[in-house]
Amino acid sequence: MGNPVRNRLGYSLLELIIVIAILAILMGLLLPALQRVRESAALMLNKNNLRQTIMATHQVAGDNEGRVDNLTRSSMKGVPEALADMSLFYRLTPYVHAPRVVPTTWSNQTAQEWYTPNVKVYRNPSDPSWDYDPALANVQGKCSYALNMYAMDGSFNLASSIPDGTSQTIAFVDKYTVRGSPTSTLSQTKNLYTCIFDPYQGEIYGNRRATFADHGWEDVLPVTDPATVTTRPSTPGKTFQVRPRPEDVDPSIPQTPHRAGLTVALFDGSVRTISPAVHESVFWAMVTPAGGEVISDW
Repeated sequence: MGNPVRNRLGYSLLELIIVIAILAILMGLLLPALQRVRESAALMLNKNNLRQTIMATHQVAGDNEGRVDNLTRSSMKGVPEALADMSLFYRLTPYVHAPRVVPTTWSNQTAQEWYTPNVKVYRNPSDPSWDYDPALANVQGKCSYALNMYAMDGSFNLASSIPDGTSQTIAFVDKYTVRGSPTSTLSQTKNLYTCIFDPYQGEIYGNRRATFADHGWEDVLPVTDPATVTTRPSTPGKTFQVRPRPEDVDPSIPQTPHRAGLTVALFDGSVRTISPAVHESVFWAMVTPAGGEVISDW
């Protein structure tokens, strides 16, 4: 008699292990690709935010023959009061958010929406510091970007204030909203687009202007040597931080959450990414509007 034919049910352990291994390999290949797609989409949205911001700046300047006047100055000491309109970001909100309509009735909520609306364009979707501290979740006026105070100190003219060239000078950059502390709220820094004044009695933490290269906040500044026509940072070696943790943020320089580099809007309206490998002299030459430097590849 022959052996009875037995139908085979199920899989052997070896076959199961092989299938799991193949799935693991496929997942290992797929996940990085998905992550790159997500990062690329977030970077595109970030660039779009900066593009809207710089184009709104051109609209404001266009309404005044190329000039933008009466802005926050790097030193506001001794000024008893100032209008929020001195903040450029505040002045741009009708162009990137919604026209301001005077409320028919006033309450805490309507007052906040009038003075400090939450502007979607001012939030970098990849900024890990935005919701870093739950205690700051309801803070109004947060901003993931910073304007170049070195070029926009009090006023500027798109035609005459930037002799280095609008295509060679930075107007806005990525910057983390919050410099957090895992143990204390005393050393936190919040960038608010409505903030105007200098630090209170020299305190470099707290609510600060959404700026960089800002003398009033003891930021790193460009220093140009007229003899060699080269520019260096006031603190050697510093340019910008790439993907730091919120608690490791250095408020005196910009930060970017994008591994490709710092996203910047130039005064000509273009938006570009500066490589993390950029030389410090090239980066800070792009911060000066009138240093006369010859900027090489960046």
